[in-house]
Amino acid sequence: MEEQVDAGRTKAIGLSNFNQRQIERILKSARIKPACLQVEIHVAMQQKELVDFCHKNGIVVVAYSPLGSPGYNTFLKTVGQGGKELPNMIQNPVVKQIAEKHKKSTGQVMLRFLIQRDIVPIPKSVNPARIKQNFEVFDFKLDDEDMKRLADLEIGESARVCDFKFFPP
Repeated sequence: MEEQVDAGRTKAIGLSNFNQRQIERILKSARIKPACLQVEIHVAMQQKELVDFCHKNGIVVVAYSPLGSPGYNTFLKTVGQGGKELPNMIQNPVVKQIAEKHKKSTGQVMLRFLIQRDIVPIPKSVNPARIKQNFEVFDFKLDDEDMKRLADLEIGESARVCDFKFFPP
């Protein structure tokens, strides 16, 4: 990829689904530092250590699945797969209370939480109203108490939607 930057075919190099150890190896060997890391981050799986590491090293963090995956459990049942039940944070009572306080949707609150942590959320939607709503997160701010209450919703790895177990550590 560094050759592609040198040739002018790309302006920056990004990483996806790397852990801290893998990023450390890249930082030791790469001539061009990665510009960003795209990983799964949401209220239930906040990856605080990885985010802090990236921020300290000047790497922008981009969050996919920033709302968790509200339809994941239904999808698994539809295709006949059991397995783990993921928390639907859209319906979480704490998130709902904060949303009501700010007159926003629970999705907007969860996106704003990431933005205030200097994380770039990239939500997915095919619904035009929700797409518009996803942009309407810059006209309010979560206070310290809101941020703490949302941070306290951390479950950790068991809330991971995309478990790339087939990748090496």
